[in-house]
Amino acid sequence: MSKANSTFAKLWTGFLWLIFLPNTIYILTDISHLFEDWPKVGNLFKLILIFQYSLFAIFGIITFVISTYFFQRLLEGKRKKGIKTTTIIAICILNFIVGFGVVLGGIRRTNSWYIFTNPSRVLEDTLNVIYSQELLILSLGIGILANFIYFLMLESIATWGKKYLKK
Repeated sequence: MSKANSTFAKLWTGFLWLIFLPNTIYILTDISHLFEDWPKVGNLFKLILIFQYSLFAIFGIITFVISTYFFQRLLEGKRKKGIKTTTIIAICILNFIVGFGVVLGGIRRTNSWYIFTNPSRVLEDTLNVIYSQELLILSLGIGILANFIYFLMLESIATWGKKYLKK
C-alpha cells in the first residue's frame, strides 16, 4: 500500500488490507477449539495441541501488530519524532473496526471475501451486529483487547521496524 504509485492503487490495496486485517487477530478465537479437541486426544497429542494453538495465537498477534504498525507508519509519514495524538486516535478507531470485523466473522460467520461474492449478506450481517446490543458490546470488548495488544507491543515492534525496515 505504501509503495503504490497511484492513488487508486493505494486506495485499492488499503481497502484489501482493511477487510482482511481482522483475520489476523481472529485466529485468537480458534483457541476455543482447543477445549473441544482436548478430550479427544492422548497425553502426547495434548502437548502437540498446546504447541499448535500457542503458535496460532503468537502468529495471529504478530501479524496483527506488524500490519497495524505499517499503517501507523503510513499515517506518520516521514516524521521521525514520537507518535501524534491523531495517529493514536486513528489506530484506536482502526482497532475497534477490527473488533467489529472479528464479531462479523466469528458470530455472524461473514467471510472477508463476501464483500466481493455476497455483498448483500455483508450488509445484512453488519446491520444485525449494529442492531444487537450484545454484539456491539462484544465488538467494543474485542476492540479494547486489540488496542491493548497493539499498544503493549508497540515499542517492541517499533524497535524491530527501525532495525529491519527502510523508510
